[in-house]
Amino acid sequence: MGNPYAPPSGNAPRPPTPDPHPPGQPPHPVPGPPGPPRPGDPDQVGRTAPRPDPEATRAASRRVQHFSLLLLAGVVTSALPLPWQAASLGFVVAALVVGIRALSAVWRAGLRGLLVPMLAIGLAFTALMSIALASLLALWPVQLERQQCLNGALTIAATETCQIEYETTLEDRLRELGRTSSS
Repeated sequence: MGNPYAPPSGNAPRPPTPDPHPPGQPPHPVPGPPGPPRPGDPDQVGRTAPRPDPEATRAASRRVQHFSLLLLAGVVTSALPLPWQAASLGFVVAALVVGIRALSAVWRAGLRGLLVPMLAIGLAFTALMSIALASLLALWPVQLERQQCLNGALTIAATETCQIEYETTLEDRLRELGRTSSS
């Protein structure tokens, strides 16, 4: 038996080499369906899509940043006690205005992708939050009374009493508002 690690002798048969192009397959891969056009890529006609203006992009991103910070401030201040909680309505209304401006700036700058839907979702959240905070202001005396009651409650029974008083007062207040609006 010969050395298996020795180079083959000159008269030994060589193993067949694989064909670089197997039968039935094209020599080059077929491209898949085209993805969404990116700025600077040639489109179907051969033109290139216009690149977004860097200054407009910076301005749009600055507005998106301001929208995010105002919305964050609104969410944080909504967790504070009642006199300070009213400031959250101001932050949320300001975020709503800045968010609409940011959405239009992003659209004008030609920025597409995930930013536009994310801004739209953020604006919807901001609108819902502003409605909830406006209802808080409509029921300010009832909310303040509940907060003061809960601050003095030391036991679970006292907390439950505060909650029951709050619910009955809230129902009475809503009935009054319902009678006033129907008259």
